[in-house]
Amino acid sequence: MSKRSRSSALWVILLLVSAAHFAYSAGRVAWITLGGDFLSAFPGPLALRLGQLSPALHRDWVEPALGSGPREWPYGPVLQIATLPFALASSQIQAMRLILLVDYALVAATTVMWLWLLLPQTRAFAVKAAILCVWLNYFPLLEAVTGREIELLELFLVTAAIVALRRERDATAGVAVGLATMSKFLPVIFIPYLFVKGFRRAGWIAVAVAGVLALAAQPLLGWQNSVTFTIAQGETLGGETPTSYANQALSNVLYKMFTGFNPQNPHPPTWYPDVLRPIGIALSFAVAAAAAWFIYKWRRTRLFEVECALLAIVMCLVASHANNYYFVFALPALSIGIAATRNAAGLGGAAKFALAAAILLLGFIVPMKVLELVTGIQGVLIARALQAWSLPAFGAILAAGLMVEVHRTTREQSAIKPSITTR
Repeated sequence: MSKRSRSSALWVILLLVSAAHFAYSAGRVAWITLGGDFLSAFPGPLALRLGQLSPALHRDWVEPALGSGPREWPYGPVLQIATLPFALASSQIQAMRLILLVDYALVAATTVMWLWLLLPQTRAFAVKAAILCVWLNYFPLLEAVTGREIELLELFLVTAAIVALRRERDATAGVAVGLATMSKFLPVIFIPYLFVKGFRRAGWIAVAVAGVLALAAQPLLGWQNSVTFTIAQGETLGGETPTSYANQALSNVLYKMFTGFNPQNPHPPTWYPDVLRPIGIALSFAVAAAAAWFIYKWRRTRLFEVECALLAIVMCLVASHANNYYFVFALPALSIGIAATRNAAGLGGAAKFALAAAILLLGFIVPMKVLELVTGIQGVLIARALQAWSLPAFGAILAAGLMVEVHRTTREQSAIKPSITTR
């Protein structure tokens, strides 16, 4: 057997093992699990409001399922709209399983789009296999799928916007970014990006889509009932400052440096909150400003994939709250890093080390069940400890730095020949 054949066989084995890991963690376990963003909104306040317009719907479904129903609503109106069709399911568990199937489709479509963006018309099997192995074993992705988190939809929409920009379909890109913005708000960072890069039509369409959804949400839901805005206001402006082992935002990384860790209490209060809060806000603002300066400086480049991957990480780090599964947004950066290893210039030793470290720190790609067997400690407690040490946040910082380096090397290569990320 040739060396190339042995390499291909090894990658096939790794893919099969990775697929089995995904099938167990995001399949068997997720199938019997309830939780996450869609559960918190299902069927939700919007179903109640619409049910009031239809006595039959209210009598047959809304009243038995919700009673008087919740007054508050989480995240953006797109989540409420996306939840509505599943309210027709015969039971909550059936609805959660239908949502799981939709999530599988979103993950598959997003993966295919990134492979198309990074490796067009290539037979680089090893590179594709490496990217797929990372995606299939990536702990934040497994968390997001199991929890039916809205980040999967957001990542799909942002990726679709990048694909649309590559195909010069500005209107489609604008619609996708507008929908993503009103899903959980953080993708709003991509609206000014569109304007800075000269896609004004896409930018204005994104503003219009987000604006229409925001206006429609007031009579249907009432922005005064938004849980997300209430929590963000409390975390930013004052009051008690609790930490969370899963929160990987920069401000919370700072808070966790000044608090104890108890695996039985994932939300302990931090020490010195009055001192740490302004420092955390200043730190987040500085990172956001640095990213804005970088994008503006290179506004004439067309490295959309690299720049959007960088912004996707930054938007998680500078938020007031970024749960561990938010880092599904780091998957594009890791994929770009892997794809960049086949560039003419390739990645330097330091960049390759940063890529490997980012994958390990962000992804926890060793299955928790394996760690349970080795350590005798329950896997969920191991994950809590690793998150409490802010390892995913440090991995995200490495991935962001890697994108800056890939951006530099790709600019240099583009003067010689087209790069895989500039098509």
